[in-house]
Amino acid sequence: MSLPAPYGRTVAALAAAGIAAWPSSASAYCVTETCVSSECTAEEIGQKKPECVTSYYRCDPIETCPSTCEWGQTCPLAPSDKPCTHPPEAKWTCSTIRWNRTCMGYALHDVGSRYFDFDTIRRTVDEAFATWASVECPGGGKPGFAVQYMGDVSCGDVEYNVRAGNANVFTFRDDRWPRAPQQIALTTQIFNTRDGEIYNADVEMNTACYQLNPAIALDPGSGGEDDGCASGSQLRHDFLAVVTHEMGHFLGLSHTAQGGATMVTSFGADETVFRSIEQDDINGICALFPPAEVDPVACNPIPRHGFSPECGAEQVTGCSVGGAPRGGGGGAGWLVGLSGAAIAAAARGGRRRGRA
Repeated sequence: MSLPAPYGRTVAALAAAGIAAWPSSASAYCVTETCVSSECTAEEIGQKKPECVTSYYRCDPIETCPSTCEWGQTCPLAPSDKPCTHPPEAKWTCSTIRWNRTCMGYALHDVGSRYFDFDTIRRTVDEAFATWASVECPGGGKPGFAVQYMGDVSCGDVEYNVRAGNANVFTFRDDRWPRAPQQIALTTQIFNTRDGEIYNADVEMNTACYQLNPAIALDPGSGGEDDGCASGSQLRHDFLAVVTHEMGHFLGLSHTAQGGATMVTSFGADETVFRSIEQDDINGICALFPPAEVDPVACNPIPRHGFSPECGAEQVTGCSVGGAPRGGGGGAGWLVGLSGAAIAAAARGGRRRGRA
């Protein structure tokens, strides 16, 4: 999918052992920054030239901007000579990739999965979002966001439409995984490269390669040898733990190197403990969504350009759909940008529970 200026894309993946990318020296929650150069024109920024636009992980309390990263590259450390100030004081102006709204929605691909019934999928996603929304922030109060279920949609594509309706879709890839085979799940965000505002987030679950329902054995499906899976993979993972991690990416968090946190790149042997979140995760979500009262019923989660259960190619260009989706009402929001991250499932090791 090609995106017009000034959009960008980030992908955050939960991956099997052997693939990980995170700032190893970090000691706190991480987010992704999008940075633009004050020495470039709007057209050059829109073209995402490497010398004009870049992105990198910022881990609290790092407050510097990169100057040497390629577009889309994850940089472990930012140079200390580029403070994040606005032009003309600095070459780079950096913005955190985050939602600029407090109410988002999500939809489920109506194809579902052969491994889960629809009610189980919805309950699991809702439980994961509730885990992030119900924490007590430092100083008091709950994170200032709400998420609504929009219903089921016919479009399971990862896409963002600028001239038609959208949806934040949660989908399963039962038969073939089109991404890196080590990825257990993948969250793709679309965001504005200039100010970091997230417009859209889609979540894909790799049920072609990994067993996420312990009660149902993995079925090779119709993909055959071309299912996109790696040989010798660790096949079984905890569904709720994986979804909770991906919902952290959906809300804007990147991977952290803080041991024991749910947003680490590597799970321990007992994955069920990652169904809950730790203090580092809490600090991160409260930084992205400062405590505030948000009514999940009264807030407006309709995505940019309207909501539609259909893919962009099936819609009338220039006419967004705002009616209630099949399976329920509500709305959604999107991110314009792209960032990369992976979480690995460790062969051994557990999680030391901390105080939240």
